[in-house]
Amino acid sequence: MTLLTADGLSKKFADKIILDKVSFSINSGARIGLVGKNGTGKTTLFEILMRNISPDAGSLNIAKNCFIEYTEQENLPSKELSLFKYVAAARSDLLKLKDEIEKLEHLVSTNPEDKLKVEKLGELHNRFQTGGGFSLESQITAILDGLGFEPDRHHDLLKKFSGGEKNRAALAKILAGKGNLMLLDEPTNHLDIETTIWLEEFINKSDKAYIIVSHDRAFLQATVRKIWDLTLGRLEFYSGGFDKFLVERIKRREIQQHKFIHQRQEIERIEEYIRRNMAGQKTKQAQSKMKYLARIKRIEAPKADGGGATISMATSGRSFAHVVSVDNVTLAYADNIIIEQAGFDLFRGDKAALIGRNGSGKTTILKALTGELGVTAGEVRIGNNVEIAYFDQELDNLNAELTVLESAWQLEPQAESGKIRSYLARFGFSGDESLSKVSSLSGGEKTKLSLALLLYHPANFIIMDEPTNHLDLESREALEKALLEYQGTCLIVSHDRYFLDKVANKILHIDNKCLKAYDGNYSDFKEKTAGIVQYVGKKSTGSKEAYLAFKEKSKRKSKHEKGIKSARSKLAELEKELKKIEAQISSEIPKTDWENLNDASETKGMIEEKILKLIARLGELEGLELD
Repeated sequence: MTLLTADGLSKKFADKIILDKVSFSINSGARIGLVGKNGTGKTTLFEILMRNISPDAGSLNIAKNCFIEYTEQENLPSKELSLFKYVAAARSDLLKLKDEIEKLEHLVSTNPEDKLKVEKLGELHNRFQTGGGFSLESQITAILDGLGFEPDRHHDLLKKFSGGEKNRAALAKILAGKGNLMLLDEPTNHLDIETTIWLEEFINKSDKAYIIVSHDRAFLQATVRKIWDLTLGRLEFYSGGFDKFLVERIKRREIQQHKFIHQRQEIERIEEYIRRNMAGQKTKQAQSKMKYLARIKRIEAPKADGGGATISMATSGRSFAHVVSVDNVTLAYADNIIIEQAGFDLFRGDKAALIGRNGSGKTTILKALTGELGVTAGEVRIGNNVEIAYFDQELDNLNAELTVLESAWQLEPQAESGKIRSYLARFGFSGDESLSKVSSLSGGEKTKLSLALLLYHPANFIIMDEPTNHLDLESREALEKALLEYQGTCLIVSHDRYFLDKVANKILHIDNKCLKAYDGNYSDFKEKTAGIVQYVGKKSTGSKEAYLAFKEKSKRKSKHEKGIKSARSKLAELEKELKKIEAQISSEIPKTDWENLNDASETKGMIEEKILKLIARLGELEGLELD
């Protein structure tokens, strides 16, 4: 069944064409991913479908039985409502019906002989049941659980929630609504990995139609069956998942380029024939070819949005090999413990990803590393010659009152404008775009500018808190490339699984206030934790006893690994001492200085004895198998 059709939609803002004669139809149960660079018009198309803005030309026909739900990128509810009531308001029809039923039940209870009221009550009950009224409360609870809201917060006032939580609340309201055509604009921006996976499963089980704007490649691959690519005002349609789209788009552009070149060569050949023969004996043939050229449909050159960001990261020089040591650290706010007895190490060149549910303490750890937050117990040590650059997801380094150019110029006031403009152009701000006010930039543009300001001065340890939020596909790929080429060390918080697979070589996972390190990327982490870290909504699978046993085993294993690490470290130190004392005996202490030679020999013997004991202990630890 067709829910909506659009024919020749066009829209222009100032001199910029946003939509150019766009036509399409949407059927029941459709799963469509709408992609394109930031600023190409994806949100504008959604606003037209919602009839919030009108197209300059074209027609839009929406079926009577089509109900559209729309969640925006930054939709912050501020009503004086509880979270649960705010989400329940999505089904105001059922709430109104419930109120009617309660009033009528009161009247029937006082006068049960009134057959008309009894019949009316039965009719209302039937409508309420058919509309899903009896399951509404459990459905809302399941959605809130799935989106990461703790049960004891379901009835808290919205004003008590953070901006990211309010965005999740807005998404919950849309999912609980009665719409059968869902327009989701960057729905995963404020979700962690677990809630993103839950949303994927929710969408796949739904019978509704979805158009999803997202730059999360793993999410699109898991949810959509068609891709609409919006480029320079035109829509191109692709069947199949996101991975297939990437391959097919390259093929189409190659074919288009081949046809364009072949036709251009043919036209040039014909034009040359006309020039040579228009005044000669073959005038008629030349005139005939002129008519042919006038009728021919010209093939356009493959269109692209132009150059995207070409992010680069310079290191400020080599730090010591051991960049960060977090030893038995506990972090807390007042009496609320966030992370307990965490330990991990980062070495020069590591690309580590810090993952965990929203609120698990990821940003807290980053603040401890930058010195913004003190530790409750344990120790955080930053290595020598380590220079830190910190990307804050709140984009605190941006001043809304400045232009893009002014923002960058503040970093080096004595620099020539050409140098600053050239630098900004590498992040996609070229020409007059550098004169735009920061306040007028899109979410993706603000993120790119914040990255540009962060990376202007080189550092050898970059910490990033959700750097991929709002970035389009091309910018994410540019950031991936820059991080892979970067010679320094990185610690990144991100929920983009594709991004983590490309960049990370170490995963730091937080769960239940505990942190554990895994070598490899996100897919390696998933494989290693298969059957251990699984989520259904908010809770882990398996019994409480099994979980506690696993937690105890993890603690034992962590202690065992620390023991091995400590033994290896001490062994390395003793071996250095042994080399030093051997050098003294062989060349530094005179051969006639029998007293010092004797002392050195005794010291050498003690060191060798310690080394032998440590080697034996290390062998025991490495050979120990934990149950």
